[in-house]
Amino acid sequence: MGSAAPCPWVVTLDQAPEIGEPLLGGKAWRLVRLRQSGFRAANGFCLTTAAYRQFVAHNALQRVIALELGRKPLESMRWEELWDAALRIRSMFLKATIPSALVAAIGDYHDTLGQEKNLAVRSSAPGEDSARASFAGIHESILDVAGSDDLLNAVRVVWASLWSDAALLYRRELGLDPLKSSMAVLVQDMVEGEVSGVAFGRDPVDPTGGGARSLQPAGGWSCRPGSLGAAPLYRRGFQVPARAEAGFPSR
Repeated sequence: MGSAAPCPWVVTLDQAPEIGEPLLGGKAWRLVRLRQSGFRAANGFCLTTAAYRQFVAHNALQRVIALELGRKPLESMRWEELWDAALRIRSMFLKATIPSALVAAIGDYHDTLGQEKNLAVRSSAPGEDSARASFAGIHESILDVAGSDDLLNAVRVVWASLWSDAALLYRRELGLDPLKSSMAVLVQDMVEGEVSGVAFGRDPVDPTGGGARSLQPAGGWSCRPGSLGAAPLYRRGFQVPARAEAGFPSR
């Protein structure tokens, strides 16, 4: 019997349907499903959790993580102890080197998007955006990334954000083991827009009031980091066409 094929470090969003959520993380996997269902989304590629594990192994970071989180049970650590441990872990991540083979792979996929384009570098941890855990605002995403050096630095920042004090506290609250955590990174063309928003499959104010095909969108102006905030411009419900709901359960 032959050995299993190695897990890919980097895949395009068109290749990603063959990979699955454990390697792509929640955000990237759901974006891939949207594209499969005919929705438009910016082009890009994904550094899988295998790339993250390679980075961790190359720099022996698992020993650092185990040392910092092994001083006492996570549930017994005070917030300031978690903060100190998280700071030391993130500092080691930000100083660590990305293996040359992985740098080359990222460069090749960056070339396919175009080195001249600005990019959005987004976190995509397994379990993120799931029914059990949203991880909303917990991990880093960086916009307007320009050039190969800035891309590599942004990837490091996203990987390191897995070990923020907020991330550790969130996992503790949900009973998740941080030592089993990993992070994929979604890299996409930066798309400029005047208006952005979010759509909920169920009304967050009245989750029992909508049917399986009820959509509740809300949007606003200038919804980008650094803005003064965005007051909702609209909020209304409407019925989703059958094509749009293909492959997506109502909850």
